[in-house]
Amino acid sequence: SKSNRSTHAKNKIKHPKGFEPSAQFNQTTKSGEIVSQPQKNNQIDWKEQLESYFGKDAYKYKVLENQAEIRYWDSNIGNGNIERLYYFKAKIVASEHYMPDDDFKKLLRSAGKLKKTIKKPVKDSKTFCIALADFQIGKEGSSEAINRFMDYIPKIKAQIKQIKKVETIDQVLFAGLGDLVESCSNHYNMQEFATILDERQQQKVARRMIYTLIKEIMPLFSKGLVCFIGGNHGENRKNGKAYTTFADNKDVMLAEELQEIFHESKDYKKTLDFIIPDSELHVTIDVSNTVLLLLHGHQMRGAGNSQAKARKWLSDQAFSRNATADADIVLHGHYHYFSAYESSDRLILQAPTLDSGSEWFENTKGDKSRAGMLTFVIGGSAKWDYIKVIR
Repeated sequence: SKSNRSTHAKNKIKHPKGFEPSAQFNQTTKSGEIVSQPQKNNQIDWKEQLESYFGKDAYKYKVLENQAEIRYWDSNIGNGNIERLYYFKAKIVASEHYMPDDDFKKLLRSAGKLKKTIKKPVKDSKTFCIALADFQIGKEGSSEAINRFMDYIPKIKAQIKQIKKVETIDQVLFAGLGDLVESCSNHYNMQEFATILDERQQQKVARRMIYTLIKEIMPLFSKGLVCFIGGNHGENRKNGKAYTTFADNKDVMLAEELQEIFHESKDYKKTLDFIIPDSELHVTIDVSNTVLLLLHGHQMRGAGNSQAKARKWLSDQAFSRNATADADIVLHGHYHYFSAYESSDRLILQAPTLDSGSEWFENTKGDKSRAGMLTFVIGGSAKWDYIKVIR
């Protein structure tokens, strides 16, 4: 009847603008947004909400609960009665972005079973270096970056086997150049909105990726070296500023976790060494009688392009008479594109990014970086050779 329709319209719940109950998901970006049905208290069962929108397919989606927004709304429910209702809004991603139950203990157990054929080190041999730079796991496009990474591994193995036909290479260096995880906030505007994995998940995925790489590559060599330095995304920040220490860095933490994992295996404990910096943002090491300097690159300041910044930073460091003055090779990341610059019998190598691109970089510089992974050989009279970007 007319009176019933009128009463129904009067008692219809009004929702706050921007918090209208709904769920949407984009198959291209593998992300979306969910707004809960109004709740009578400030608690939310996200599983129940997903099921109400997606039914039996609810398991295909995951809510980023740590990024959820909450708002309460006083609604007129009729007869002068006001009811306070709570609304929750959160980002959702495809569950396939998340690895199954692959926690730290599982990696430890699997590493304990690893056995490696110990090959006798060859005197005066060379080192094959794999640069791990700017994965930024956790941002949109991480799924593509992971697939890209897994595609690179057989290509790297094929490259190693080809080089070994003409060169004596018995050692591999896994050089972590920072920003392997994205972090969730305080590094740039819109970061909280743009991340699809929380920090624990970022760390877990990056750890398993590098674990897989080491496990696949190490059997090709008699010994290995892992050296990671911290990047700016690895810093713990508040209001855009790091508030702990240089040593408190997620990239360095990854190296510590990997060391604990691989040293569960007696064979790998003998053949795989780790260099983990304490509070330094750069490390200088001797690799196959060649002095190698590792840094992320965010500490290089000044005018000009990245090559000019690197040269100025290196000059300032050398002026203070520290170990950087002796570097034959300077290896860094941060700028997301490949560059090789040779001057005064010194090589400055800039590793490309693994991620799928930076909107900030594209909008501010008008350029787009091309993903890849840098590999090269260290040692011998040439000091460096076989420089290649795997793509």
